[in-house]
Amino acid sequence: MSSAQLARVRTAILVVVLIAVAGVIAVIALRGGGDDASVANAGPSSAPSAEATPSATPSKSPSATPSASATSPSGQPCDDGKRDIDPTGVDEDTLPVDCGLTPVSVEQEKKSGLTVACGGRYPVILYKTYTQRGQASVCGVDASGAKFRIAFKPKDGKPVDMAARYVSDLDAFIGEDEGTEYGILGYDGTLVVTAPSGTMKSYKASDWMTLDNEDDAD
Repeated sequence: MSSAQLARVRTAILVVVLIAVAGVIAVIALRGGGDDASVANAGPSSAPSAEATPSATPSKSPSATPSASATSPSGQPCDDGKRDIDPTGVDEDTLPVDCGLTPVSVEQEKKSGLTVACGGRYPVILYKTYTQRGQASVCGVDASGAKFRIAFKPKDGKPVDMAARYVSDLDAFIGEDEGTEYGILGYDGTLVVTAPSGTMKSYKASDWMTLDNEDDAD
């Protein structure tokens, strides 16, 4: 074989090899493109992601506890100085006892006398007043005021329980104990104390209340 023929054979073989290589590359390229297309055509998942759902049950707020009405140790309504009480006590059976105080029993009254909470044989509080000298109550057998006593609790000294009378000209409840006279002015609660020597001192009321079962409009 001449050198010219040998050169043509080598050229032909090179061309075939190049074509074969090109074919392999084309096949690989096609396969790679198909995979990319598959990935490109894949859409997002149709299943939504789960989200946290807030609880439908509201938290419980502390329950409101109604405030209890003011009551005395005996369980009856009492006067705590803040309650809205009719100052004339129209149509009431008695004025309320001050909170923290308990009316005395009949036995206690006979032994130690009445207190400003009244009780015993004089269970009805007809009148009460508060002054710088002390507190006083007019305690009645009933709401009529036909029979009553005065109980006085000084800020210093021993309590006093005394028989009393009503002086209409003065509008005053007056009692006496060991020579000292105690007068309560019904129209403003002033306490007038007259010593055995005749010295008189008056103490204006900071607060007072009366049981009045008569219609003042008449």
